[in-house]
Amino acid sequence: MILEGKRPLGWLLLISLSIIWGSSFILMHEGLKCYTAIEMASFRLCIAGLLFIPFSIYIFRKKYLKDLHWFILAGLLGNFFPAFFFAYAQTYIQSSTAGALNTLTPFFTLISGVLLFSKKFSRYKILGVLLGFAGALSLVLNKPQGGIETHPEYSLLAMLATLFYGINVNIIESKLSKFPPVTIAAIPISLVSIPAFGILSFIQFPIKEVLSPEYINGTLSVVTLGLFGTAIGLILFNRLIQISSGLFASTVTYLMPIVSSLWGIYFNEAFGVVQFVSLGLILIGVLVVRRY
Repeated sequence: MILEGKRPLGWLLLISLSIIWGSSFILMHEGLKCYTAIEMASFRLCIAGLLFIPFSIYIFRKKYLKDLHWFILAGLLGNFFPAFFFAYAQTYIQSSTAGALNTLTPFFTLISGVLLFSKKFSRYKILGVLLGFAGALSLVLNKPQGGIETHPEYSLLAMLATLFYGINVNIIESKLSKFPPVTIAAIPISLVSIPAFGILSFIQFPIKEVLSPEYINGTLSVVTLGLFGTAIGLILFNRLIQISSGLFASTVTYLMPIVSSLWGIYFNEAFGVVQFVSLGLILIGVLVVRRY
């Protein structure tokens, strides 16, 4: 299955996703300049939900309700909770650090595949997982500017989001891959956009300010995040899983830190030796997991 992902289309999708999702962290960074974490995450999901409403109405008419529980899980684990976790995480950690921590997705894809979906796990994969976690732990405990991190809970939120991503990859591959990519993206997003709209109503979202000069840059960032980072990105990702495998598709996170780090450097974020070595450990672990 993984070999199928090496076809030109597979690699094209992988590179496209790395650019789209690698840019998502700097878009969140910009969005948080205007909106709170809960406002930004809810707004993002609502934008994606609005895009998918026409598709969802058609899909429900096609009698996909027997798999509704899997679609709900996919929406919660792959979109809803990670959107809030990363938003809260990036109120403290840099966008480049969030992008680097996202490389843990393949590990959690592998671990959850073994524990929840009866997939095989070799000793080399265990070594790869340990190397990856060592790198991630280094990112969590060390500040980019030097010194020990005093608020590791924000990085742990990002790690928790990648755990949910990993489980969701297995759900899509094992339970939902029989559906078209748009279907797999539209139903989960449409479902979780319902509570997202409810949250916006409850917190009194500043709807009158979204196009004001003070908010316009943040608004454009969140809208772009919702349309591309969530909606279009999910369609491409689901297609990639279908033509390859969940593990190969999750390797998009190996390329994302390159994009997020370049954006971070452009916006003058710190990226020290510790972060470089930590990311290297994660990528070495990833290569071991993928090779064996």
